[in-house]
Amino acid sequence: AGRAVRQAVSLALAAFIAAQSVPIVANLLSERQAMNASFGSLAPWHFVNTYGAFGSITKTRTEVILQGSAAEALGADDAMGWREYEFPCKPGDVDRRPCVITPYHYR
Repeated sequence: AGRAVRQAVSLALAAFIAAQSVPIVANLLSERQAMNASFGSLAPWHFVNTYGAFGSITKTRTEVILQGSAAEALGADDAMGWREYEFPCKPGDVDRRPCVITPYHYR
């Protein structure tokens, strides 16, 4: 009985995802694609994703700044001793050589 239930749930889920994917595939195959568009009444729940040549581009970029210190006893208000660690291939020191590792694209 358990196997039949799992198969029924899997088939129902596959049918649901296939039905939700129809407008997305139709958009991909059309000559006039709608870029970065959501399709269907269930789009806010993101059951299926659209794919386009261009992602959403924002005007600001939020970056994480990781700081650390080698001191054993250092208060949070003590600015001396704290150092920013730079992530590889991320924006940072303008004097640093650019990161180029093909064929990968670091984000």
